[in-house]
Amino acid sequence: MSDRRATILDAAATLLAERGYAHVSVDDVISQSGLSGKSHFYHYFRSKEQLANEVIERQFERVCERGLAILREPMIDPLDRLMLFIDTLVALQVERGLRGGSPFGAIGIDLAGMDDGYRQRVATVFDRWATQLQSLLWEMRERLVPGTDARRLSHFIIAALEGAVTLSRVKQDAGVMQGVAGDLKRFVGQQVRTGGLRAVE
Repeated sequence: MSDRRATILDAAATLLAERGYAHVSVDDVISQSGLSGKSHFYHYFRSKEQLANEVIERQFERVCERGLAILREPMIDPLDRLMLFIDTLVALQVERGLRGGSPFGAIGIDLAGMDDGYRQRVATVFDRWATQLQSLLWEMRERLVPGTDARRLSHFIIAALEGAVTLSRVKQDAGVMQGVAGDLKRFVGQQVRTGGLRAVE
């Protein structure tokens, strides 16, 4: 990906998360990314819709780089991977100064209500996240308490993290997300059999 294309995607991601899709124009993206005009924009993207789709994909891939890749790391204990994943997402939000909400959730929620194609694309993104979490929980299946539903637990983890991001952004307080993350880690720890869990901070 060219540096210019990446700059446009980053600028659009910030605008979309802060204002919402309906309130961001191509001209806004041009101004934010320092392009010379619409012809310059359309050299890289056919439409605002294509731009939004690529923003969602790019934001998800960034989460993969910093977070989801951890879930697949075979040299780390599965439970430790999950805890590190949660900590990584919290650190990512703190790094970004709580600006723009979730790496892709805020954008996705906005777009999902506008068009079924966007809704399906956003659903696919969350399904990929949930699938990776379920795979990790499957690795831990012998250590989980009887009756633990890996699918439901993966959805709970996602919902808790997405909600924490939104609440911390509204309150402009990173401590909110850090507190929810701590509670989430303790809850996950309660799903592990006694003797199969080290202390969870």
